[in-house]
Amino acid sequence: MSVDPEREARKASLHAVLIESGEAGARARAHLELGRLLMSEGRVEQAVRHLREALLLDRRLQAARTLLVELGEGSALHTAGEGKRGIARALLGRLRGR
Repeated sequence: MSVDPEREARKASLHAVLIESGEAGARARAHLELGRLLMSEGRVEQAVRHLREALLLDRRLQAARTLLVELGEGSALHTAGEGKRGIARALLGRLRGR
């Protein structure tokens, strides 16, 4: 597979947003876009992680929710729809390695 310099630059730009931005909405949108890019590359597991992060940061992101359903990851929707309790539960689960 050949490397697309524009695509790689876009991913680097999105990673910079994740590192530098303190604004949850901007970070959620960056995770969403990274998820889309990774899906198009066939990197489904990484895409799912970014899409879940997008929903944890902004549960209103319908595009992330739709993509997760398409990938068969509907379990992320349950957590994302529970508000602060769901977010706390998801974070604890990640810390515990679930």
